[in-house]
Amino acid sequence: MQTVQSHYDRFLGPVYSWILGDFEIAQKRNDGLFSSINLSPAQNGIAVDLGSGPGCQSLPLARRGYDVLAIDFCQELLDELEQRKGSAKVRTVCDDLTNFRSHMSEPAELIVCMGDTLVHLPDTQTVETVIDDVCESLLPGGKFIYAIRDYVSFVPKGPDRFVPIRASDDQVFTCFLDYLDDVVHVHDILHRKVNGEWQTEISDYLKLRLDTEQLNARIRRRGLAISNRSLS
Repeated sequence: MQTVQSHYDRFLGPVYSWILGDFEIAQKRNDGLFSSINLSPAQNGIAVDLGSGPGCQSLPLARRGYDVLAIDFCQELLDELEQRKGSAKVRTVCDDLTNFRSHMSEPAELIVCMGDTLVHLPDTQTVETVIDDVCESLLPGGKFIYAIRDYVSFVPKGPDRFVPIRASDDQVFTCFLDYLDDVVHVHDILHRKVNGEWQTEISDYLKLRLDTEQLNARIRRRGLAISNRSLS
């Protein structure tokens, strides 16, 4: 089984943006989300994007006036962000997100962690440490926005464990999900047509089954209020 980082470096990173679909649509969706909660700089304008990927959160935040620190462990995705950012105030750093504080020179007024990033961490203790670090890295009155998929309330059975993601004339991407007690064993399956013949690549890794109620309880204990439970 691959580690999450090796899975991205060797398998998912090169096709991530294709799987994502239209990048403009993806970032407009996030911009709409930020608009719905009236997000704009109110203090020092510093924002941190944990698990930034190719910039679906970072670029809309920069357009809103934030000075964004974008952290991801996949250099290939950060290279895409660098190509897209133009003059936007986005600084990219290739590192494990657990080290984000070492790349900050002062507290932030906004930290975002979206795109299922938290469930990619190795264990719940690491998740709790990241949440604690986030809360300690915010200015008074600062905001933390996170988003994860629900792997707790519903467990798919049988053929429902196969999830079609995207298909084109020469590529088909599917996920197979095997739910265990505390994790989901994810199998990413890529069918690719090469020189007229179909080839199959499979890579697997683990995602944590995180409960948002437990995450929110820890966030509250660290002194932050939960103002929006759903951003969809």
